[in-house]
Amino acid sequence: MTVDDDAVLLETDGPVARLILNRPAKHNAMRFDDLDRLVELLHEAEEDDSVRVIILQGRGKSFCAGHDYDDAVRSYGLEPEADGEKPRRPSQRSRLARDRRLGMNYMAFHYSLKPVIAQIQGVCVGAGLYIAELVDLAICADTARFSHAEQRLGLAGNTWHLNTQIMKYGPKRARELLLLGEEFNGTQAAEWGLVNRSVPEEDLEATVEEWARKVAQHPRDALVTGKAVWQMALDSLGGSQQFWRGYVGHTLGTNLRFEPDEFNFLRERSRLGTRDAFADRDSHYNGNGKSR
Repeated sequence: MTVDDDAVLLETDGPVARLILNRPAKHNAMRFDDLDRLVELLHEAEEDDSVRVIILQGRGKSFCAGHDYDDAVRSYGLEPEADGEKPRRPSQRSRLARDRRLGMNYMAFHYSLKPVIAQIQGVCVGAGLYIAELVDLAICADTARFSHAEQRLGLAGNTWHLNTQIMKYGPKRARELLLLGEEFNGTQAAEWGLVNRSVPEEDLEATVEEWARKVAQHPRDALVTGKAVWQMALDSLGGSQQFWRGYVGHTLGTNLRFEPDEFNFLRERSRLGTRDAFADRDSHYNGNGKSR
């Protein structure tokens, strides 16, 4: 699949660059090519010497609804054949290659050369939440809706960056968020350390802009040197190792064998379609459905 030219945008205003997720009708769900392009534009902003700070935002009602699941199924070779036959299971080598690339995309935000601020409104789940956890600063609307609901697809605590999540939330809270996959709001996100501030939605853009302008007052060399030393500190805590472990874990976690009495999202998607399968998944994990 070829990425839309306007699915991810880069805009600059003096020392501030804005990376914009631009699929508002899909709540900015990203296809794999979109994430690849997002990282390309991140590097472009890093290389622009006039840019000192980068804002990551989503256009429309939401920040990011994670990966576009239909695209993920196609990319992993899990889409049923035209005749309805079950596709041949992809090789581990092809899966590992795809997941290694995903891991490097997340790592690019963790190790960006310049400070990145996430501006979060509406839905922030899956890949969107991963990036929010990995960037330098985050400010959200009180009404923002966060969750690790992607863990209900068969991951159950298997993510790309567990070291970061354990340090950010603490071990018990991290396990709770990953095993339960329940939704929490912006106020809770601030209390738990995911974001720096939670503000009324009408104040979100102005607050992020104010912070970006303050960060941009630092000398260019100071910002980049400060990030480099920060990254060395993260590495002493397993900052890069988590991504190597994470991509292998993701390949294993998305290639499970489901027993007949266990909830199988791919099977339900074939039966119900993507939208209804997600509703069925949440009903099941919220205790309102039956295992199947």
